Amino acid sequence: MRTRSGDFDLTMDELRAICGYAAACAEPALVIYRKAHPDDPRPAAALQAARVFAEGAPRSRQQRTAAADAHRAAREAADEAARHAADAAGDAASAAYLHPLAKVTQLRHILGPAAHAARAAELARGDDPVVAEYVVTAAAKRATPVVLDVLTCYPRAPQGRSRVAALMQRLDSLLRDPLPPPRVVEDPGPFFHGTRADLRPGDLLTPGWRSNYGSGRQAKHIYLTATREGAPLAAELAQGEGPGRVYRVEPLGTIEDDPNVTDKRFPGNPTRSYRTTEPLRVVEEVTGWSRPAPEMVRQMRERMVELAELGIEAMDD
Repeated sequence: MRTRSGDFDLTMDELRAICGYAAACAEPALVIYRKAHPDDPRPAAALQAARVFAEGAPRSRQQRTAAADAHRAAREAADEAARHAADAAGDAASAAYLHPLAKVTQLRHILGPAAHAARAAELARGDDPVVAEYVVTAAAKRATPVVLDVLTCYPRAPQGRSRVAALMQRLDSLLRDPLPPPRVVEDPGPFFHGTRADLRPGDLLTPGWRSNYGSGRQAKHIYLTATREGAPLAAELAQGEGPGRVYRVEPLGTIEDDPNVTDKRFPGNPTRSYRTTEPLRVVEEVTGWSRPAPEMVRQMRERMVELAELGIEAMDD
């Protein structure tokens, strides 16, 4: 079934894909609203209405009513972070009524939930733009081919004055524009790797195992650094049994900048942090290294937990 004619056609399956994507992008910010308003169910109801339609139920007044209620909750919110979290949910429910009109105003239905969620997240974490970058990057990775095809029917997000408009434009660019190839690094080293694994010279570290950080999902890369300060911190933060260990390693293939720091926090990679999809050979264990300050480790662990609440992986692999 197709929607009423406009500048192009949209099928109900395409609308469901957009609504499901919008709900997935908005949902991580719901925790922010719940902390401020634990007894207000309106944003959660909006997300549920979006999911119900995305999963195959008929489009109905449920989506319109839930969207209006969530936006009303946003206007009544106790703070700016909660307001944007509620707006994200309201935009997700209203995505069911995306119109086939090639106007930038329609982009709010596609990009708005993620942009508001990113704004809520960065405000909740001390107005930290790095947090917003994590959220929009995660939103870009959620997009299915159907979502991308629908997006191309609309004009690009324009440059706007508000922070939400800037985040919409950033997400639009991530979705439409191919990523530049990773910069191949020519760093003479030496290189180090921090972990809790008990390794021997000659052992190979390879990707494909469960990560020592965050949710422990399968890692696509192995990480290394050319600074002696970075590996001890990685060793202390790593999950697992046993003491933290630092090894001098030799990359057996090309290495690239670690986007967790270079793209989001430290342009130019002053930390000399890298990753590779090819093995690292253990050369020797490094002993006598100075452990990072316990307070720094505690703060970083707390930050990782806070990011996990927002659906952000500690290691964006």
